[in-house]
This record gives sequence, structure tokens and C-alpha cells, in this order.
Amino acid sequence: MRRIIGLFLFGAIGGNLYNSFHAFSGTIPVTPQHMNPLLDWTSYLLFGFAGVLIGLVTIAFDRFLRKTAPRPAWPNALGAVALLGVFYFISACMFLSNTVILIVLILGFALLWWLYDRTWYALLAALLVAAGGTAVEIILIHLNVYYYARPQFMGVAFWLPVLYCIASIATGQLARAF
Repeated sequence: MRRIIGLFLFGAIGGNLYNSFHAFSGTIPVTPQHMNPLLDWTSYLLFGFAGVLIGLVTIAFDRFLRKTAPRPAWPNALGAVALLGVFYFISACMFLSNTVILIVLILGFALLWWLYDRTWYALLAALLVAAGGTAVEIILIHLNVYYYARPQFMGVAFWLPVLYCIASIATGQLARAF
């Protein structure tokens, strides 16, 4: 239960704060229909539940595919979360092209994977999280909940799945630390 509460709070507070980079940069413009995420209680719930689901994917993979999961030190888990924030910030840099953002995020994912979780199933978990998270965002976009300023595929930017991959590694480390 401690893990679920911790992941929910991380997602609700940290994830929503990171998402505000996208709102304030114009990546996901703030409009009368799409409020400032820091003032929208539904955004806190959305990111809270996302934090729980993403973290539990790593825990499930640990339990079912490897008998003993490493418990990272808190500084490592917090370092991974800080790097997630850095890459969220970079993805919000509207002066960079989507292609440059994509390349930086791919390199960032490789860095996080190398530093924090060099397992084959971390890659599998990241792909699962990327597919699921991107699919949910595409649905929300088509429900007119919000939109991306520079979409490339079905309303989202090409770099979005890679940002989810980074979130999978970082949130997975946090889930293990709890």
C-alpha cells in the first residue's frame, strides 16, 4: 500500500508538475477547454493513476520474470526521477524541432536504461508503457480534452512514446525503492 500511495503522490505532484512544462511552453497549449494543469484537479488524478500504473508494470515484470528484484537506493531512484524531469523539460522546448527532441529523448532513454536498469524486460516494460500511454493520449486528444501544438501522428508528436519509455525506467526505479 505504501508503494501505491507513494507512486500516486509522485504522479499527481511530480508528473503534473513536469506536465506543466508542456502547458507553459505551448507544447500542449492552455486554452479555455484545457486548463493549466496545476489548477485542474483532474490532471492530478490522471497523473496520479499514471504513476501507479507505470510503476506497477516494473514491479509486475520483476515478480514474474525475475525472482529477486533489486531495491535501488533512494538517491538512485530520485536521480532517475530528476532525469525524467530534465527530459520532460527538453520535450517542452518549442524552439527545437520534433526530430531533434526525438533524438535527444532516444539518447536519454538509452542513458536511463544503462544507468538504472540494464535488463531486457525493462525494455519490454518501457515499450508496453509507451504503447499504452500513447494510446490513452490519442484517445484523449480525439475526445478534445487537449491537443499538441505540433502533432505528427494521430494528434501526438513522434517523441511522445520515447518520453513514456523514459518515464517507465524512472518510475520503475521509484516503485522499487518504495
